[in-house]
Amino acid sequence: MNSDFGPDGASSPTVLCPHGHINAWNYKFCGECGAAIGVVAWPDETVASDDAGSTGRRVALTAIVATAVVAVVVAAVVGFLAMRPSSDDDAGARPDGFGSAATAIPALAIPCTEGPVVQAESVDMTPEGLSVSAAFLTPCPGGDTVAGTGVRITVADGQRDIAAGLFDFSAQPVRLEPGAKAHRKLVFPDGMYWRTPDMFSGAPQLVLHPGEQAETVSARSGAETLVAEAPAKPEHGSIDGVAEAVLKELQGADSQYVNSSVANRWVPQISSKKAGLVVDGKTLSSADVLRNHLELRRKYSGVRLTHSGQWTTFSSPDWWVTVVGIPKLSASEANRWCDTQGLGVDDCFAKFVSSFFGVEGTTVYRK
Repeated sequence: MNSDFGPDGASSPTVLCPHGHINAWNYKFCGECGAAIGVVAWPDETVASDDAGSTGRRVALTAIVATAVVAVVVAAVVGFLAMRPSSDDDAGARPDGFGSAATAIPALAIPCTEGPVVQAESVDMTPEGLSVSAAFLTPCPGGDTVAGTGVRITVADGQRDIAAGLFDFSAQPVRLEPGAKAHRKLVFPDGMYWRTPDMFSGAPQLVLHPGEQAETVSARSGAETLVAEAPAKPEHGSIDGVAEAVLKELQGADSQYVNSSVANRWVPQISSKKAGLVVDGKTLSSADVLRNHLELRRKYSGVRLTHSGQWTTFSSPDWWVTVVGIPKLSASEANRWCDTQGLGVDDCFAKFVSSFFGVEGTTVYRK
């Protein structure tokens, strides 16, 4: 506290604000800066207080870290004791009454929920039927097995069905390992295919539809060739629907040659069929008509398909007619071809195909 003198020479007590301004002794706030006037704690007391607080915080933090480290160490020890293999000495009940020693948990087998993938490697026509060399793969990490009866496999070129059949894998299952291919040859006999390799290009798509699974799966390797046991529903549409579409497709493909090389000429006629026709007590379907034509097409060269409604020399307009597109100069020459093939008189005869003449005199049977 300082002393000052008034005008009468008498001294008056004064006090300094925190910023050094002189004020009367009884001022609570500085007249110049407005700072509060009072006793200020010594700097060493403030530092000591701050240091004590910092020390307290450091002690508390150190205690928390130490506690956490102890907890981690305890957890690690407990985990190690729980997971270590049990020995013969502690295999039974523990003497402290807390149960038996821990045993290893076996790995769980993950079931395969995705079916096998089948890829076509080549397609050929053989005497047994349409043959597809296929590769079987599995997307499942644990592998898979193709087994059971009634396994439906379809073959298609986009939306155009090629073949479909039911296969029996019960006697010779196909074991599929992850990342590896299992190769098999799939044969679709007559009546189980609708299109031949010359009717499509590129690799077709194969789809496997699981059938009835066998109770036990053999570990031995499957047969290299599997033949379909029965026709199956195609991937798109119905069997007769596909057959009708293919008959029209074949007629369209053959029409240019028939119009230019067969029309107004004698040719051997080797079949005429239609859906609903009864042959040997059986009512034919469109699939039966197509099957008959494809068999003849595979057996003889130059076979073509036409429709009776296109020509005036046929008495009925709704027959699918199969001819051998090797034009002859006369009916006798056409019938001679039938003789050389050993075909029956009702199965092969001379026919004049034309849209300018009537029915009379355009058919000559063999005697």
